[in-house]
Amino acid sequence: MGKFTGRSAQLQFLNEYYVREGSQILVVYGGKGVGKTALIQEFCRGKKHTYYLARACSEREQRFQWAAQLREQGAEMGRYPGYPELFKGVAAEKETDKQIIVIDEFHHLVKGDSGFFPALIQYTENRLSSRPVMVVLVTSASGWVENTMVGKIGRSAASIHGWMKVREMTLEELSALFPGYSKEDCICNYAVLGGIPAFWMNFSQNQGVGENIIKNILNRESRLFTEMSVYLTEELREPAVYNTILAAMARDCNKLNDIYKHTGFSRAKISVYLKNLMELDLVEKVSSFETGGNAETQKGIYRISNAYVKFYFRYLFPNLSSLQQLSPQEFYLKKIQPSFPFYVDEAYRKICREQVGRVCHNVGEWLGKSGNIDVVASDGKDGCLAASCSYARPMTYEDYEWLLFCMKKAKIRGGEVMLYSEKGFDDRLRSAAAQGKVKLLKVSLDEGR
Repeated sequence: MGKFTGRSAQLQFLNEYYVREGSQILVVYGGKGVGKTALIQEFCRGKKHTYYLARACSEREQRFQWAAQLREQGAEMGRYPGYPELFKGVAAEKETDKQIIVIDEFHHLVKGDSGFFPALIQYTENRLSSRPVMVVLVTSASGWVENTMVGKIGRSAASIHGWMKVREMTLEELSALFPGYSKEDCICNYAVLGGIPAFWMNFSQNQGVGENIIKNILNRESRLFTEMSVYLTEELREPAVYNTILAAMARDCNKLNDIYKHTGFSRAKISVYLKNLMELDLVEKVSSFETGGNAETQKGIYRISNAYVKFYFRYLFPNLSSLQQLSPQEFYLKKIQPSFPFYVDEAYRKICREQVGRVCHNVGEWLGKSGNIDVVASDGKDGCLAASCSYARPMTYEDYEWLLFCMKKAKIRGGEVMLYSEKGFDDRLRSAAAQGKVKLLKVSLDEGR
């Protein structure tokens, strides 16, 4: 991918803590592939640092593995040391500059052992005045950090100096990182791979999205072909259950009751598994933008939030038999290409929200019982914005009328009305735009290139 780009704000955050006096503990979290490793590597460049990747194993095995690594690095260490001995072996006493200690996937340490955090806090507090350390705790378990971690570690949470979530990149950021793609390819890649740069690196900028899907997803020897089954097997104990739930969600079963009717699993069981999927940033619970139309608002909507998971369960998982019998090109032409533009529509709506988010901080979507508004934004005062978005087809005057209908249901009065479309607009819409009734737009990536 070349030189490190796209995370300047996060690097600044880490460096601000590094130059502070004394020792610090930071938590850095984000989904797999979002760029945490590249960020930490860039931050540690030129600084004294050490790295340990925690395993999914017993507490005793964890200490054995860490000790073995430290012995290889020259530390005197017992076979099954306690955490105080491990921390002492990690940070070289002879160092005078602040040392960085990176512990990756640290949730494996915390989930299985209540002694890790108290020992870490005691260690850092003992080093406040001399030979300070900066402990960076990294994890891919974003939902666990946001929903469970504080309850797990209790009062120890007060000793954490900073928290940072490394989010998926926006389309604008990715288009700057991969400038060889056209805007059309960027939008389609985003629908397939989402904002995870590690996935984008598997695609070629010299090929269109169709060619990339054929060669880098449908090809049985490609990394992305096996990515999802390997990932679910590594992270989740019962992949058969999770596959069933995700397959149902990929077919737009987005309410708990809809998933229950399709899968036959109990609602209580589904809730537990959805919680686990949310902890991995694979599923999200979608909240409707707050307007005055609460009586018309849907509640309890779940959605696959990882774009590649959604693509896999929409196209590959239900068609695995065909994938074994057809060539990758035949499979793409028969199973993917006909519906793909409409599949891109949902990602396009997210892209439009990102675009509006450049100027409005409070941005979301309104989920109505009779219809949705793709983009709703507020400036925090009296101003409000509503927009509909379409990637697959040109927008018509009827789309504009439907948006006005949904705005009435949502009790959104006044404000700016916008329509996004990459395929253009009909003549009646252009006439309405000329009269100032509606603003017609396409996604712009100029600022990202």
